[in-house]
Amino acid sequence: MKIRVKTLSFLALVIVLPLALTTAGTSAYAANKPIRLGVMVDMATSYIPILGEELGIFKKYGIEVKSNEFSAGINTLDALALEQLDLGQAADFAALNRIGGAEKSNLRIYAKLATSRPASQGFYVNDDSVTQISDLANKSIVLRKGTVDEYWVARLLELNSVDPKSVKLLPVTSYPEGVAIVTSGKATGMWASGKAGLTLKETGGIRQIADLSTIGAPTVTILISTQKFLDENREDMVNYLKAVGEILDLMAEDPERAARIVNEKSNVPTEQVLLNIKREEISLGFGQDTLDALENINKWGFDAGFIKYPYSVRDYVDVEALRKAFPGRVTLERR
Repeated sequence: MKIRVKTLSFLALVIVLPLALTTAGTSAYAANKPIRLGVMVDMATSYIPILGEELGIFKKYGIEVKSNEFSAGINTLDALALEQLDLGQAADFAALNRIGGAEKSNLRIYAKLATSRPASQGFYVNDDSVTQISDLANKSIVLRKGTVDEYWVARLLELNSVDPKSVKLLPVTSYPEGVAIVTSGKATGMWASGKAGLTLKETGGIRQIADLSTIGAPTVTILISTQKFLDENREDMVNYLKAVGEILDLMAEDPERAARIVNEKSNVPTEQVLLNIKREEISLGFGQDTLDALENINKWGFDAGFIKYPYSVRDYVDVEALRKAFPGRVTLERR
Protein backbone atom coordinates (compact mmCIF):
# COMPACT_ATOMS: atom_id res chain seq x y z
CA MET A 1 0.00 0.00 0.00
CA LYS A 2 2.79 2.41 0.85
CA ILE A 3 4.51 1.73 -2.43
CA ARG A 4 1.28 2.52 -4.27
CA VAL A 5 0.89 5.81 -2.48
CA LYS A 6 4.45 6.84 -3.29
CA THR A 7 4.00 5.90 -6.92
CA LEU A 8 0.84 7.99 -7.21
CA SER A 9 2.56 10.93 -5.54
CA PHE A 10 5.47 10.69 -7.93
CA LEU A 11 3.18 10.53 -10.95
CA ALA A 12 1.23 13.52 -9.66
CA LEU A 13 4.50 15.42 -9.26
CA VAL A 14 5.57 14.53 -12.80
CA ILE A 15 2.26 15.83 -14.16
CA VAL A 16 1.87 18.94 -12.00
CA LEU A 17 5.38 20.35 -12.35
CA PRO A 18 5.32 20.69 -16.16
CA LEU A 19 1.87 22.28 -15.96
CA ALA A 20 3.10 24.78 -13.40
CA LEU A 21 6.18 25.59 -15.47
CA THR A 22 4.08 25.98 -18.64
CA THR A 23 1.63 28.33 -16.97
CA ALA A 24 4.42 30.44 -15.52
CA GLY A 25 6.31 30.69 -18.80
CA THR A 26 3.50 31.42 -21.26
CA SER A 27 0.23 33.29 -21.63
CA ALA A 28 -2.83 32.05 -19.79
CA TYR A 29 -4.93 32.85 -22.87
CA ALA A 30 -5.96 30.34 -25.48
CA ALA A 31 -3.30 29.97 -28.16
CA ASN A 32 -3.26 31.39 -31.66
CA LYS A 33 -6.77 32.61 -32.39
CA PRO A 34 -6.42 33.78 -36.03
CA ILE A 35 -7.83 37.22 -36.81
CA ARG A 36 -7.82 38.76 -40.30
CA LEU A 37 -7.26 42.51 -39.98
CA GLY A 38 -7.47 45.25 -42.60
CA VAL A 39 -5.53 48.49 -42.02
CA MET A 40 -5.16 51.76 -43.92
CA VAL A 41 -1.73 52.30 -45.44
CA ASP A 42 0.50 55.18 -44.25
CA MET A 43 -1.40 55.63 -41.00
CA ALA A 44 -0.10 55.25 -37.45
CA THR A 45 -2.83 52.68 -36.85
CA SER A 46 -1.33 50.48 -39.60
CA TYR A 47 1.69 49.91 -37.35
CA ILE A 48 -0.36 48.05 -34.74
CA PRO A 49 -0.01 44.58 -36.33
CA ILE A 50 3.74 45.07 -36.88
CA LEU A 51 4.38 46.02 -33.26
CA GLY A 52 2.01 43.39 -31.90
CA GLU A 53 3.83 40.66 -33.80
CA GLU A 54 7.40 41.81 -33.20
CA LEU A 55 6.95 42.43 -29.48
CA GLY A 56 4.98 39.22 -28.89
CA ILE A 57 1.99 41.12 -27.56
CA PHE A 58 -0.57 39.33 -29.72
CA LYS A 59 0.94 35.97 -28.77
CA LYS A 60 0.73 36.95 -25.10
CA TYR A 61 -3.03 37.33 -25.47
CA GLY A 62 -3.48 34.21 -27.58
CA ILE A 63 -4.03 36.13 -30.81
CA GLU A 64 -2.52 35.58 -34.25
CA VAL A 65 -3.16 38.60 -36.48
CA LYS A 66 -2.92 38.33 -40.24
CA SER A 67 -2.99 41.89 -41.58
CA ASN A 68 -3.57 43.38 -45.02
CA GLU A 69 -2.94 46.98 -46.03
CA PHE A 70 -5.49 48.89 -48.10
CA SER A 71 -5.21 52.28 -49.76
CA ALA A 72 -8.34 53.51 -47.93
CA GLY A 73 -10.73 52.44 -45.20
CA ILE A 74 -13.51 51.96 -47.75
CA ASN A 75 -11.56 49.00 -49.11
CA THR A 76 -11.45 47.32 -45.70
CA LEU A 77 -15.21 47.76 -45.43
CA ASP A 78 -15.76 46.09 -48.79
CA ALA A 79 -13.54 43.18 -47.73
CA LEU A 80 -15.49 42.86 -44.47
CA ALA A 81 -18.78 42.75 -46.36
CA LEU A 82 -17.37 39.91 -48.49
CA GLU A 83 -16.14 38.09 -45.32
CA GLN A 84 -12.54 38.36 -46.50
CA LEU A 85 -11.63 40.12 -43.24
CA ASP A 86 -12.72 39.86 -39.62
CA LEU A 87 -11.80 43.38 -38.49
CA GLY A 88 -11.13 46.65 -40.29
CA GLN A 89 -10.34 50.33 -39.82
CA ALA A 90 -12.02 53.24 -41.57
CA ALA A 91 -12.53 56.97 -41.29
CA ASP A 92 -15.89 58.06 -39.91
CA PHE A 93 -17.58 59.21 -43.13
CA ALA A 94 -16.47 56.17 -45.13
CA ALA A 95 -17.86 53.79 -42.51
CA LEU A 96 -21.15 55.65 -42.14
CA ASN A 97 -21.50 55.83 -45.91
CA ARG A 98 -21.06 52.07 -46.27
CA ILE A 99 -23.45 51.28 -43.41
CA GLY A 100 -26.07 53.49 -45.04
CA GLY A 101 -25.53 51.87 -48.40
CA ALA A 102 -27.79 48.96 -47.46
CA GLU A 103 -31.14 48.81 -45.66
CA LYS A 104 -29.74 46.42 -43.05
CA SER A 105 -25.95 46.43 -43.03
CA ASN A 106 -24.08 43.67 -41.22
CA LEU A 107 -21.27 46.09 -40.29
CA ARG A 108 -20.78 47.14 -36.67
CA ILE A 109 -18.65 49.81 -34.98
CA TYR A 110 -16.89 48.29 -31.96
CA ALA A 111 -14.46 51.07 -30.91
CA LYS A 112 -13.00 54.46 -31.69
CA LEU A 113 -9.28 54.17 -32.34
CA ALA A 114 -7.96 57.64 -33.16
CA THR A 115 -8.84 61.28 -33.72
CA SER A 116 -6.92 63.29 -36.29
CA ARG A 117 -5.23 66.49 -35.21
CA PRO A 118 -6.45 69.55 -37.19
CA ALA A 119 -3.13 70.07 -38.96
CA SER A 120 -2.80 66.40 -39.90
CA GLN A 121 -4.63 66.85 -43.21
CA GLY A 122 -3.94 69.69 -45.59
CA PHE A 123 -5.61 70.92 -48.76
CA TYR A 124 -2.90 71.59 -51.34
CA VAL A 125 -3.17 73.54 -54.59
CA ASN A 126 -0.94 73.76 -57.65
CA ASP A 127 -2.39 76.93 -59.13
CA ASP A 128 -1.10 80.47 -58.49
CA SER A 129 -4.56 81.93 -59.10
CA VAL A 130 -5.98 80.08 -56.08
CA THR A 131 -5.17 81.97 -52.88
CA GLN A 132 -8.32 81.13 -50.91
CA ILE A 133 -11.03 78.45 -50.94
CA SER A 134 -13.52 80.63 -52.85
CA ASP A 135 -11.09 80.61 -55.79
CA LEU A 136 -11.78 76.89 -56.33
CA ALA A 137 -14.87 77.65 -58.43
CA ASN A 138 -14.33 76.33 -61.96
CA LYS A 139 -11.25 74.40 -60.83
CA SER A 140 -10.60 70.64 -60.54
CA ILE A 141 -10.07 68.60 -57.37
CA VAL A 142 -8.96 64.98 -57.09
CA LEU A 143 -10.52 62.71 -54.47
CA ARG A 144 -10.87 59.05 -53.57
CA LYS A 145 -14.53 58.19 -54.16
CA GLY A 146 -16.43 56.74 -51.22
CA THR A 147 -13.79 57.81 -48.71
CA VAL A 148 -13.66 60.64 -46.20
CA ASP A 149 -12.18 62.75 -49.03
CA GLU A 150 -15.70 63.25 -50.36
CA TYR A 151 -16.80 64.63 -47.00
CA TRP A 152 -13.80 66.93 -46.68
CA VAL A 153 -14.20 68.33 -50.20
CA ALA A 154 -17.96 68.80 -49.87
CA ARG A 155 -17.64 70.56 -46.50
CA LEU A 156 -14.77 72.72 -47.75
CA LEU A 157 -16.88 73.99 -50.66
CA GLU A 158 -20.08 74.28 -48.62
CA LEU A 159 -18.55 76.30 -45.79
CA ASN A 160 -16.89 78.68 -48.25
CA SER A 161 -19.98 79.19 -50.44
CA VAL A 162 -18.50 77.52 -53.50
CA ASP A 163 -21.08 75.94 -55.80
CA PRO A 164 -20.09 72.24 -55.99
CA LYS A 165 -21.42 72.10 -59.54
CA SER A 166 -18.75 74.60 -60.55
CA VAL A 167 -15.96 72.27 -59.44
CA LYS A 168 -14.75 69.31 -61.48
CA LEU A 169 -14.12 66.26 -59.28
CA LEU A 170 -11.55 63.77 -60.56
CA PRO A 171 -11.85 60.32 -58.93
CA VAL A 172 -8.61 58.47 -58.04
CA THR A 173 -8.00 55.17 -56.29
CA SER A 174 -5.04 56.17 -54.11
CA TYR A 175 -3.08 59.10 -52.72
CA PRO A 176 -0.05 58.48 -55.01
CA GLU A 177 -2.32 58.65 -58.04
CA GLY A 178 -3.77 61.93 -56.82
CA VAL A 179 -0.33 63.36 -56.08
CA ALA A 180 0.81 62.53 -59.61
CA ILE A 181 -2.18 64.31 -61.15
CA VAL A 182 -1.81 67.43 -58.99
CA THR A 183 1.96 67.72 -59.42
CA SER A 184 1.55 67.37 -63.18
CA GLY A 185 -0.84 70.34 -63.18
CA LYS A 186 -3.77 68.29 -64.52
CA ALA A 187 -5.76 69.08 -61.36
CA THR A 188 -5.80 72.12 -59.10
CA GLY A 189 -5.74 70.51 -55.67
CA MET A 190 -6.39 67.69 -53.23
CA TRP A 191 -6.54 66.76 -49.57
CA ALA A 192 -3.43 64.90 -48.41
CA SER A 193 -1.47 63.83 -45.35
CA GLY A 194 1.49 61.64 -44.38
CA LYS A 195 3.80 60.71 -47.23
CA ALA A 196 1.46 62.26 -49.83
CA GLY A 197 1.44 65.56 -47.95
CA LEU A 198 5.24 65.55 -47.64
CA THR A 199 5.61 64.89 -51.36
CA LEU A 200 3.34 67.80 -52.24
CA LYS A 201 5.13 70.15 -49.84
CA GLU A 202 8.47 69.28 -51.40
CA THR A 203 7.21 70.06 -54.92
CA GLY A 204 7.86 73.63 -55.97
CA GLY A 205 4.81 75.80 -56.50
CA ILE A 206 2.37 73.65 -54.50
CA ARG A 207 0.91 75.36 -51.44
CA GLN A 208 -1.33 74.38 -48.53
CA ILE A 209 -4.34 76.68 -48.13
CA ALA A 210 -6.49 74.78 -45.59
CA ASP A 211 -6.52 72.02 -43.00
CA LEU A 212 -9.20 70.19 -41.01
CA SER A 213 -9.79 73.22 -38.78
CA THR A 214 -11.12 74.94 -41.92
CA ILE A 215 -14.07 72.54 -42.04
CA GLY A 216 -14.61 72.67 -38.29
CA ALA A 217 -14.26 69.04 -37.29
CA PRO A 218 -11.55 66.39 -36.86
CA THR A 219 -11.86 62.96 -38.44
CA VAL A 220 -12.27 59.87 -36.29
CA THR A 221 -10.83 56.47 -37.17
CA ILE A 222 -13.26 53.79 -36.03
CA LEU A 223 -12.92 50.04 -35.79
CA ILE A 224 -15.40 47.94 -37.73
CA SER A 225 -16.42 44.29 -37.77
CA THR A 226 -19.57 42.32 -38.52
CA GLN A 227 -22.24 41.43 -36.00
CA LYS A 228 -21.65 37.75 -36.76
CA PHE A 229 -17.94 37.91 -35.93
CA LEU A 230 -18.50 39.91 -32.75
CA ASP A 231 -21.21 37.52 -31.55
CA GLU A 232 -19.13 34.41 -32.24
CA ASN A 233 -15.84 35.73 -30.82
CA ARG A 234 -16.67 37.74 -27.70
CA GLU A 235 -13.77 36.61 -25.51
CA ASP A 236 -11.29 36.70 -28.38
CA MET A 237 -12.33 40.29 -29.08
CA VAL A 238 -11.70 41.22 -25.45
CA ASN A 239 -8.21 39.72 -25.69
CA TYR A 240 -7.55 41.44 -29.01
CA LEU A 241 -8.56 44.83 -27.62
CA LYS A 242 -6.36 44.35 -24.55
CA ALA A 243 -3.45 43.59 -26.86
CA VAL A 244 -4.14 46.68 -28.97
CA GLY A 245 -4.35 48.79 -25.82
CA GLU A 246 -0.89 47.58 -24.77
CA ILE A 247 0.54 48.33 -28.22
CA LEU A 248 -0.92 51.85 -28.18
CA ASP A 249 0.61 52.46 -24.75
CA LEU A 250 4.03 51.63 -26.19
CA MET A 251 3.50 53.97 -29.15
CA ALA A 252 2.57 56.79 -26.79
CA GLU A 253 5.31 56.17 -24.21
CA ASP A 254 8.19 55.42 -26.57
CA PRO A 255 7.37 56.51 -30.14
CA GLU A 256 11.05 56.42 -31.14
CA ARG A 257 11.31 52.73 -30.25
CA ALA A 258 8.06 52.01 -32.09
CA ALA A 259 9.38 53.87 -35.15
CA ARG A 260 12.62 51.88 -35.14
CA ILE A 261 10.74 48.58 -35.01
CA VAL A 262 8.40 49.58 -37.83
CA ASN A 263 11.34 50.80 -39.92
CA GLU A 264 13.23 47.53 -39.45
CA LYS A 265 10.24 45.41 -40.46
CA SER A 266 8.71 47.52 -43.24
CA ASN A 267 11.46 49.92 -44.40
CA VAL A 268 9.17 52.91 -43.80
CA PRO A 269 11.52 55.79 -42.80
CA THR A 270 11.51 56.42 -39.05
CA GLU A 271 10.77 60.12 -39.67
CA GLN A 272 7.62 59.20 -41.58
CA VAL A 273 6.53 56.76 -38.86
CA LEU A 274 6.99 59.41 -36.18
CA LEU A 275 5.09 61.96 -38.28
CA ASN A 276 2.14 59.58 -38.59
CA ILE A 277 2.17 58.74 -34.88
CA LYS A 278 2.13 62.42 -33.94
CA ARG A 279 -0.62 63.48 -36.37
CA GLU A 280 -3.31 61.52 -34.51
CA GLU A 281 -4.54 61.23 -30.95
CA ILE A 282 -4.61 57.44 -30.67
CA SER A 283 -6.63 55.90 -27.85
CA LEU A 284 -9.17 53.10 -27.64
CA GLY A 285 -12.57 54.09 -26.33
CA PHE A 286 -16.11 55.05 -27.22
CA GLY A 287 -18.04 57.85 -25.58
CA GLN A 288 -21.23 59.80 -26.07
CA ASP A 289 -19.23 62.57 -27.73
CA THR A 290 -18.04 60.13 -30.40
CA LEU A 291 -21.56 58.85 -31.00
CA ASP A 292 -22.91 62.42 -31.26
CA ALA A 293 -20.21 63.35 -33.78
CA LEU A 294 -20.97 60.27 -35.87
CA GLU A 295 -24.72 60.99 -35.77
CA ASN A 296 -24.06 64.54 -36.99
CA ILE A 297 -21.93 63.33 -39.91
CA ASN A 298 -24.53 60.66 -40.70
CA LYS A 299 -27.34 63.25 -40.82
CA TRP A 300 -25.27 65.58 -42.98
CA GLY A 301 -24.38 62.71 -45.33
CA PHE A 302 -28.01 61.70 -45.76
CA ASP A 303 -29.23 65.27 -46.27
CA ALA A 304 -26.44 65.86 -48.81
CA GLY A 305 -27.37 62.74 -50.76
CA PHE A 306 -24.26 60.68 -49.96
CA ILE A 307 -25.99 58.15 -47.70
CA LYS A 308 -28.78 56.17 -49.36
CA TYR A 309 -30.76 54.77 -46.41
CA PRO A 310 -31.53 56.70 -43.20
CA TYR A 311 -30.54 54.99 -39.95
CA SER A 312 -29.49 55.59 -36.36
CA VAL A 313 -25.75 55.13 -35.77
CA ARG A 314 -26.49 53.79 -32.28
CA ASP A 315 -28.14 50.75 -33.88
CA TYR A 316 -24.80 49.84 -35.47
CA VAL A 317 -22.58 50.22 -32.39
CA ASP A 318 -21.54 47.15 -30.38
CA VAL A 319 -18.99 48.06 -27.69
CA GLU A 320 -19.54 45.18 -25.28
CA ALA A 321 -16.08 43.68 -25.88
CA LEU A 322 -14.50 47.12 -25.41
CA ARG A 323 -16.52 47.64 -22.23
CA LYS A 324 -15.19 44.35 -20.83
CA ALA A 325 -11.59 45.03 -21.88
CA PHE A 326 -11.54 48.66 -20.69
CA PRO A 327 -14.64 49.38 -18.54
CA GLY A 328 -13.74 53.01 -17.93
CA ARG A 329 -13.43 53.89 -21.60
CA VAL A 330 -17.06 53.31 -22.60
CA THR A 331 -19.61 55.89 -21.51
CA LEU A 332 -22.59 54.70 -23.55
CA GLU A 333 -25.49 53.20 -21.66
CA ARG A 334 -26.30 49.55 -22.36
CA ARG A 335 -29.21 48.96 -24.68
